[in-house]
Amino acid sequence: MSNRLSDILRRLETLANYGGPWRPVRNELPLLRTRLEELRQREERLDDMLIIALVGGSGVGKSTLLNAIAGDTLARTSEFRPCTAIPTVYHPPGAQLDFEGWTTVSGSALENLIIVDTPDSDTIVKEHRQIVLEALKKCDLILICGSAEKYLDEATWSLLRPLQGERTMVCVETKASLSDSIEEHWTARLAEVGFEVAEYFRVDGRRTLDRKLNGREPGADEFDYPRLDRFLSQELDREQVRRIKRSNATGLLIKTLGTLHERVSAHEGDLEELQRKLAEADSLLLKESFQIVRDRLFAEPHLWNYALGREVSLRAKGIVGTLLRSLEAIRTLPTRMASWMPLSRRSSAGHQAAALLSDTDLFNENVDLASGQIEGLYKGKQSQLALTFTQAGFDEVDGLDGFTHFDRELQKRIIDVLRGPARDRLVARARFLTSWPLAILADIPPIFLVGFTCYRIVTAYFTVMLPTTFFLHAATVLLVLLGAELIGISGLSRFFAWTGRRGAIADLRAALAMPGAAFAPERNALNEATDLVNEIEELRTALK
Repeated sequence: MSNRLSDILRRLETLANYGGPWRPVRNELPLLRTRLEELRQREERLDDMLIIALVGGSGVGKSTLLNAIAGDTLARTSEFRPCTAIPTVYHPPGAQLDFEGWTTVSGSALENLIIVDTPDSDTIVKEHRQIVLEALKKCDLILICGSAEKYLDEATWSLLRPLQGERTMVCVETKASLSDSIEEHWTARLAEVGFEVAEYFRVDGRRTLDRKLNGREPGADEFDYPRLDRFLSQELDREQVRRIKRSNATGLLIKTLGTLHERVSAHEGDLEELQRKLAEADSLLLKESFQIVRDRLFAEPHLWNYALGREVSLRAKGIVGTLLRSLEAIRTLPTRMASWMPLSRRSSAGHQAAALLSDTDLFNENVDLASGQIEGLYKGKQSQLALTFTQAGFDEVDGLDGFTHFDRELQKRIIDVLRGPARDRLVARARFLTSWPLAILADIPPIFLVGFTCYRIVTAYFTVMLPTTFFLHAATVLLVLLGAELIGISGLSRFFAWTGRRGAIADLRAALAMPGAAFAPERNALNEATDLVNEIEELRTALK
């Protein structure tokens, strides 16, 4: 068998091991496994001899044809009643046979062929008909024998019809005469029902047998027998035998895949509809989860001010920056003290968000997302999907781990947003607020005021004593100036924190809008079923 067919068989064996919940495929697996076993047996027998079965109704001359081919009386014959109850197997000497209980006759007329004379296909004996079926299962080529009296009997076609495409078939008109021929009518009827016949021979088996028994040369009254003899003895060489066996295996494979594709593809629309409904449920669940997460994590805007203030205090420089850092430390002391208490860490999702934004290790546990509320939403939609899956031919999908996977994925996306773009946005704003140009601009007014005051003190020392009010006024102006700058920077920081919070909400909405987070067990079962349909289609296309 070619490498291509071997590869297809390996892929089919993988498919035959499917143990998932989709019944339309699982119901076809027993037949598929049976066909695969037969195909593997055929693969192993590629180098064996070609097995030919003589098939036809009672009295058509099957046994006579076998005797004519062998040139000897091997099987009993009769034109009026069935004679073959046990198949007669004519084989070359030394052939390895698997025909237990059948009559075997060794002969040297044919080198690469084993010919089996089967019981009559129109028999009413159940055991005889079963023997015919067994012979057809073992054979590689079928010689359909017919005569003018009997060549279209339904009993024979009921046996051969399931083998269309799986066996090479040859028609033999066994009682040919000069006055009449059934060839045109027989081949036309075969074509009507879709039978492909490789060859057609008109022979007179009895005359050929008499001629061989008497040692005479072939005569014209034997019609196509010389051509049949060449076909059996010369044309069916080892290479042709391999081609026939390979063709039969390919035909069986095509029929197997065709049947499988026909039955499975009928449910393809159900899978597409199920995919659409799963995507809708996933999208709706993520939208509702976003509303809950947003209300939990973004309900305390001042914590975003805390996160940005911490970033600013870490980077602040200069006179005003130093004062800002000191004030920030005093202002956030209650929050930092609360974070040192283990129970308080879990009390506020906003505190957890602030810790993630500040890139601290205060919160190592999972972010509190009101999981109970989200789990209720999840299970409600999961129960709705369960009915849809059942209608599409699925057994109950084990979705117990579905919410755990969804909750874990949800937290991962949230943490990725807070530690990623949301934190980067706050860090960028903190760096802007603490950049050297702004720090210098903020320090120029107090430095100028302090310098001017010192100048007045020095000049006054050599002239006149400065009044106490001068120092009070200078200090007041300095404090007002520093206070104004601190208020301005704090206001700008709050504005940046507000814009950072809005940007983080947008980032979170985009992150949670990405599909595929929910219903992992159901999605895996559906994807597996879809992959099976695609695999069957690919295999079927590969054989065309």
